[in-house]
Amino acid sequence: MPKLIFLPHDTICPEGALIEVEAGISICDAALQHHLEIEHACEKSCACTTCHVYIREGGDSLVPATD
Repeated sequence: MPKLIFLPHDTICPEGALIEVEAGISICDAALQHHLEIEHACEKSCACTTCHVYIREGGDSLVPATD
């Protein structure tokens, strides 16, 4: 099962987090399911760019965002 590492963030995840997710889930959905409340003003339709994440490793294993 894929693992996502969230680095510490003062308000969203002060201690950081390591979560296991099912393949195919979006990073935004995975964060929200694990109570990491990242902004997502457009209801996760990839239209507003408020749910910015920075991929430091493993980006080559991601599929491009779709409508």
